[in-house]
Amino acid sequence: MVDLTTTMSSTDDAANDDEARMYASEKEDNFRWVARWLATTSSHVLTEGDRVDQQVEDAVSALAEFAEIAHGSMDPAWILDPQNRKILARDGFPLAGYRALAGMRDGELLENIILVEKFKGNIGNLQGYTALRMNPSTAARQTTDSGTIKPQVILAFSGTSNLTHGLYDLMMVPVQYQPVSNSEGHHDWKIHDGFQRVFQSIREPAIQALKLAIKQMEKEAPNGEWDLVITAHSLGSAVSSLFLLDLLRFEAAWNKSHLPGGDPEMPIIPSSTKVTIAKFGHPRVVNSSLADEYRAQIRRFRQRPEKEEALTDWNIIGYMDGIPAAPPIKFGYVHLCERPFYLYHGRLYYVPDGEYEHTLFTVEEADPQRETDFHPPLFPKGGHNYYGSRDMERLQRRMKAIMPDVKEERTNSQPAQSGSGQNSEGDTSGGSKSPPQHNDPTWVKHYLEREKEEALAWASKAREKGKNYWGLLRSILPITVLILFTVSRLAIV
Repeated sequence: MVDLTTTMSSTDDAANDDEARMYASEKEDNFRWVARWLATTSSHVLTEGDRVDQQVEDAVSALAEFAEIAHGSMDPAWILDPQNRKILARDGFPLAGYRALAGMRDGELLENIILVEKFKGNIGNLQGYTALRMNPSTAARQTTDSGTIKPQVILAFSGTSNLTHGLYDLMMVPVQYQPVSNSEGHHDWKIHDGFQRVFQSIREPAIQALKLAIKQMEKEAPNGEWDLVITAHSLGSAVSSLFLLDLLRFEAAWNKSHLPGGDPEMPIIPSSTKVTIAKFGHPRVVNSSLADEYRAQIRRFRQRPEKEEALTDWNIIGYMDGIPAAPPIKFGYVHLCERPFYLYHGRLYYVPDGEYEHTLFTVEEADPQRETDFHPPLFPKGGHNYYGSRDMERLQRRMKAIMPDVKEERTNSQPAQSGSGQNSEGDTSGGSKSPPQHNDPTWVKHYLEREKEEALAWASKAREKGKNYWGLLRSILPITVLILFTVSRLAIV
């Protein structure tokens, strides 16, 4: 008989060791200090009754994958190459566990994802890309009919990935909103100066990339029907909201003035297309007057026959992530989404009406003795880089280490050899830390060597830490015994 107590104990020890290693490896700021400084806590206690449906939770997690690989430290074109996805999906590799990007069955990728265009803005080379998700495994909205999932056009923006972006993040003095489409503005509309500048610098490349993606999707999609997904993290989520606002306002103006013929500046969304925007770690961007305009445009778009399903606005606020609490309300800023989700220990909760300006919530802990689906808390410290119930910084760190090898291989390979290092079919599922295969690219071998070295270094560090604790215990043990002996003798006297 298996000793369940021993099994659970060893599992907990492994989990604690992985967690300790994860937090010891943090290099990026998670802005927990900002949350302690600026965040306000709602008086509403979230319970199991506030949990988001599993179907929605899976959909949100999948879209977070596309937001992650938009980060400026990564190359989405290389990552989305089918052969690279197969290798990256192996156990112990960067995309292991990423079900949308790297889900596998019988050696084949579950999803056909086609990169269309990678683009950059003029400020800090902020990166974005468009892709086609031809057979999505998850929907882009809440639905009870998985058989109606349409192909998706993905538009993703990177978050802050360099010092230049960080400087623009800090340009938080409200300025006049400057409409860049053929629509009028209003003198009461105020916006974060830095976010507006970054958006304006990437707007045109994003429009052209989206047009290309839509044109390709209309050729590829069955019956020509598809949905649009805009997704991003951090700074990119602010840019994505401004892009959606511009898209909706342009369409409203175009519908009023459109004459047959002519080429619209921005894409016009077909009536059969539903739009979803999924934002992770979204800061406050605009004042209440411009937020009202954003919400009015969403209500107008939802007057289509599909009503509420025409546009889905998913805004995810992570526990102890200080970015959604900034800039502070006293600067005149408000949040755009009135019904965000709250991510706490790997679980998503609906934020109740009227509580959307709060970014911290008390959550009623699940009882492990009563909950059949109970699992230990994920990422208990929270922070800015743990959306999608994944360690986002870990992916960035691993991909940064891989890319120099990839670039060197590109430089050294002859044209006739391009693709010769790709993986063979049906042989990529692998086991724990899948060993390199005979025709793998060189970067695979180097990656496994680095992972092994890091694991050995961490184990050595843990042993040294244990020795230090034991050494400290041995040094204070005689003193403790002497004190206890003295106290006992005094008590006898």
